[in-house]
Amino acid sequence: MESVLKAKQRCRQYPIFLAKCNKEATNYATCVLKKDNVSLNDCSVAFKEFKTCLQKTAALAVTAYGNCHDQISEIKYTDVDYKVFTDASRYILLGQSPYNRHTYRYSPLVAILLIPNLKLHHSFGKNSEKNKPTKSNYTVAKSVNLHSKTNFIINLSIILWLYNPLTIAISTRGNCDSLAAIFVLLTLYILQCKHFYFLAGLCHGLSIHFRLYPIIYSLTLFMFLSKYAFYTTEDCKKQYFSFKTRQISNINQIKNIENTIVRTSQKDEIVEFRQVKVRKTIFKKDYLMYIIPNFNQIKLILGCLTSLSLLTYTFYVLYGYKFLYETHIYHFIRKDPRHNFSLYFYLQYLTAWVKNIGIWQKVLMVLPQIVLLLVFSIRYGLNKLSLNFSILTQTMVMVIYNTVLTSQYFVWVMAVLPLCLWQIKMTKSMMVLLLTIWFAAQGAWLLPAYLLEFQGENTFLYIWIQSVSFFCVNIAILGRLIMYFMQTREKSA
Repeated sequence: MESVLKAKQRCRQYPIFLAKCNKEATNYATCVLKKDNVSLNDCSVAFKEFKTCLQKTAALAVTAYGNCHDQISEIKYTDVDYKVFTDASRYILLGQSPYNRHTYRYSPLVAILLIPNLKLHHSFGKNSEKNKPTKSNYTVAKSVNLHSKTNFIINLSIILWLYNPLTIAISTRGNCDSLAAIFVLLTLYILQCKHFYFLAGLCHGLSIHFRLYPIIYSLTLFMFLSKYAFYTTEDCKKQYFSFKTRQISNINQIKNIENTIVRTSQKDEIVEFRQVKVRKTIFKKDYLMYIIPNFNQIKLILGCLTSLSLLTYTFYVLYGYKFLYETHIYHFIRKDPRHNFSLYFYLQYLTAWVKNIGIWQKVLMVLPQIVLLLVFSIRYGLNKLSLNFSILTQTMVMVIYNTVLTSQYFVWVMAVLPLCLWQIKMTKSMMVLLLTIWFAAQGAWLLPAYLLEFQGENTFLYIWIQSVSFFCVNIAILGRLIMYFMQTREKSA
């Protein structure tokens, strides 16, 4: 009862938290009232101070709510991994390996960053995780502004990431996926906006070390820097024409990019590009040229290998083979029979204690994912206007087809989606419909999962049926995003 009383006392602090922004709110209101005709950016300084205060207050309020919720409810708000992180930090303070904590399967960097949980306050990590989306505003805005000059799209992109309920909830639960997403956003920002390819490689290597999943972006980033990459279909045509003219000695230049040259049995003739019939195949000798790296690609590769190898070697020296196994190897051989959103969870549950299962099962589970990742890496990676969309589609494929799927994995998708809003030409009604279906499918899964987890009822079959439904919904959303994706550059407003 004492813990419940303390939780209720913390809940009563909410009005006090909100009242802390009284001064900033007054300053902003006074600034607006003093002006007869208020224009854009007139009170920007006062507004930023008020907004910053609200963000910090909201972070404290949500964290306080989480602590209160954990005390009075059987369904805990705080992620179980948060306790694992804190325990691993305690082992580091004692001079021991963080992997002495059972089920700790993350980079030692996570435990190091959460040492203030023990030195300052047990909710330090939750507040810092809540501030991670705020700190990524700049990278999101600059990455979108690189192509889209519309202020509405830029602001909408920031709002979708910063004020997304899913992002806020998962971040304040003490999950580290928001920080992993920031490393991915930072890599894209450095690569596209700053063009520091070695530094982008360093950041990419750090993101792979911190959370293994960004390794799937490596081929896309490599293709983006290829000399064969193009901005528009016209650029692609020009490259095609240039390749053809090098094969024909008596033609010096092609001025009309809508035409190309076709060699016939008797002579060379010029025909329209759309009349050229090209055999569609992935087995072409020309494609081998794509894997020969240029100088920029070499810098990217060296940067990635440098940071990844240094971090791996350092922690291997400190913590030995257990670091390699728990941080990296485990995720390749992981087999989780517990219920989750994954399409394959029921199969793993039924075969958890079955021996002598052939490798074919693992191959069939992974093969669709690998094929789609390769296709999207090349298809969108070679277009310089669709790098962000390539990352988005690959992330969705990784999440949808993964053998283990939990709610925090969707933060990976939500982090990249704002970068692609300016290119997805979808109607508002379609967006509302897709969101409604997605939340309905997730809610339908949560009901039998709750009955299993907290009521002890055998609902495994119902959970699997809802997992299949949820999988189909996610595939449909991915298909709609691809359908409405436009590889165009926005004109300045």
